Amino acid sequence: MSYTKMSAAQAFREVDTEEKACAWFWSERFGGKAFVCPHCEESGSYWQHDNPEIRECAVCRTRVRLRATSLLRDSKLPLLTWVRAIFFVMTDKRGTSALTLKRHLGLGSYRTAWALGHKIRTALAARDEAYRLSGSVELDSAAIGSRRTGNQATVLVAVEHRTYVDRKGRTCGKAGFAKFVLASQTKANAQAFVDGALTPGTFVNTDGSTALCSLRHVDVDYQVTQRDQAVLEAWLPRVFRFVENAKTWLAGTFHGVRAKYLGRYFAEFTYRFNRRHDESGLFHRAIRACSLAPPVTLRLLCA
Repeated sequence: MSYTKMSAAQAFREVDTEEKACAWFWSERFGGKAFVCPHCEESGSYWQHDNPEIRECAVCRTRVRLRATSLLRDSKLPLLTWVRAIFFVMTDKRGTSALTLKRHLGLGSYRTAWALGHKIRTALAARDEAYRLSGSVELDSAAIGSRRTGNQATVLVAVEHRTYVDRKGRTCGKAGFAKFVLASQTKANAQAFVDGALTPGTFVNTDGSTALCSLRHVDVDYQVTQRDQAVLEAWLPRVFRFVENAKTWLAGTFHGVRAKYLGRYFAEFTYRFNRRHDESGLFHRAIRACSLAPPVTLRLLCA
């Protein structure tokens, strides 16, 4: 499905009422269709003008509520606010802080803006969970944050290496999809990550640490890096650049984040990275992610 890149003025002109915002959520939820019955898969439906968030299948009469089983379930915010929040979060490459989101949307409290941003990140994380990497992959770990202040977390990162032929017939390499998990670098954690994120038989380049060089179910090649930057750039260039860019992004917009919430911010960065060749579709894809993601409570967000 192709999308046209939209400016803020265009987006807010096209979606300027609650009814239009609701229609966008329905459309993105069903891949461009107005409705698809979850019971009989028919596309015909009825809905009431005074409650566009409920649709009824024209064949089997199954009623579907837009918010009921999605990330929107416990939200009291208008759908128009959700659409605009997703737009701001996804169209700014630098990311959007809770304070900026509060100002853009005219929200009454920082807490509401913070929860809104984190719910969106939770939906983005859910969309990437099902993907598995294959072919040739770089794998390494990195420490994010400050050990001195006790606000540091370890992340395991895997990035695909893909080849393509350019216009001159030359074979070139580029980064494909990326996956990550917040976990200390142990044999058990590394193996669990590989089993869930990589397809069996994947060729893996990694460093010479004991936890990473003896992985099962994949073909491992390793080199001792001793965290030397020059060696890392030569042996694991895609993982190295991914991590360094993520650190810069986190520090530049959010001025560092608490370790307990790092996973959601990292999920947003990874979601953008994995769809960097479809920037015009990020906004639309994120609306679909939010309409399909399971509900999450504020208590769970803060845990």
